[in-house]
Amino acid sequence: MFVCAYLALGVATDSVRAYHWFMLLAIPGALLSAERGRRFFLDWAPLFAFWLVYDRLRLVQPLLYSRVAVEHPFLLERAAFGWLAKGTVPAHSAHAWLASHHGTLATTVEWAAQIVYFSHLFVVPLVIVALWLLGSSREHYRAAFLRHIRGFTVLNFSAILVYVLLPVAPPWWVTLNGMARPTTELVAHANMAAAMPGALIQGMIRNASQWFAAVPSLHGAYPVLLLLLISRSRSRLALASVAFYGCTMWIATVVLNQHYVIDLVAGALLAIGAWRVERPLNKRHGVN
Repeated sequence: MFVCAYLALGVATDSVRAYHWFMLLAIPGALLSAERGRRFFLDWAPLFAFWLVYDRLRLVQPLLYSRVAVEHPFLLERAAFGWLAKGTVPAHSAHAWLASHHGTLATTVEWAAQIVYFSHLFVVPLVIVALWLLGSSREHYRAAFLRHIRGFTVLNFSAILVYVLLPVAPPWWVTLNGMARPTTELVAHANMAAAMPGALIQGMIRNASQWFAAVPSLHGAYPVLLLLLISRSRSRLALASVAFYGCTMWIATVVLNQHYVIDLVAGALLAIGAWRVERPLNKRHGVN
């Protein structure tokens, strides 16, 4: 019933995408799956709920245009981190460098940044899937899975709340439109190719649910929360790998003109907050 209602809403608002139709597979999956399959649906319900709610932000976005912060984040970024880019903001400086260089180095940087940025959709889910699978036979992995689910659930829904209460324009919007707040016409005629490098990232942002959800940056928050959640691990390799991944993700978001550094810092702070909330939640549920 829920899946059908969700798809009907998408059709009625002309906001359904091709990937939405794969949700229909959940119906026979729920009806025919064994106990392990049903447990999967229950265990992953918080993240599924986030993805569905986040996707529907495309319907909310037009209602936020008049409240989108454009100038103040830019001025704050320039004041705090302009020293990194000779008085301008780092994201715009990186965009200008890529736009003016067309050699092997620029192409390599552009593609590497796009791949890292795009990996945001897969890395954390794959880590949690691995913990869920291992948790079927080992209790400490089950406990780790629950910690990750609770932590990312707190982070995700907190971010959505901030997006709605405080919509913020990303640096690429300023590249295109200066300090103008978004309007239906400006959004409809946004030239992604002039605002950011790379066809992959342009297509991803063009189809994004919410263009004005720059603060907090979940691209910046996810690696930080992941690092905090695995901080109990004795594996130095795992900790070093996540730390390195986080650094490359932060750099990629700036290089691609997607986020100010202050967006990333805000994401890190929210991740720390989610981690602090998750700890007593786990104790309450008897998870160490």
